[in-house]
Amino acid sequence: RALIPEQRLVITLRYLATGDQVLSIALAYRVGESTARNIIKETCYLLVKVLAPIYLQVPTTEKWLEICHGFWTDWNFPNCCGAVDGKHVQIQAPPNSGSLYYNYKKTFSVVLLAACDNNYKFTIVDCGAYGNSSDSTIFEISEFGKAIQTDTLNLPKGKANLPESNIATPCYFVGDAAFQLSKNMMRP
Repeated sequence: RALIPEQRLVITLRYLATGDQVLSIALAYRVGESTARNIIKETCYLLVKVLAPIYLQVPTTEKWLEICHGFWTDWNFPNCCGAVDGKHVQIQAPPNSGSLYYNYKKTFSVVLLAACDNNYKFTIVDCGAYGNSSDSTIFEISEFGKAIQTDTLNLPKGKANLPESNIATPCYFVGDAAFQLSKNMMRP
């Protein structure tokens, strides 16, 4: 029997919210384990496909300017477009993955690389890199990193003066020591 979309969503949300074993969820909803696994995979794909363009749009130049203003007023960082960092999300090691997901914390993980605005809201997200990769490596190969390197991120053009001075700087992101300094990447 085919499951209606609402049932598929409930199965997926339960998996995402609880982290239960797929078998446990399959038994609770009276579907086969492989069916539950496929439902979760398909529904997650559709959620990203439908919701990402709505909630994870790359900011426009005007939005970047708003974020810059927010960083200045809230945090005294002039011309800052966001704070960037990576976060390891612990996982069970996938079969036959070797050390790809094994990280410096001696656990298995995937990495979420993200930029946030002055209100801690995600503006850019890259998720799924191997846990054995460093933040700087993930940044360099991510769409986000490439967009900064090729100047295709809609960042405001030109340079803005630092407050109360004649010193001009481009708009930039702040990151920790893992990120290489560049025109658009600084360390506080």
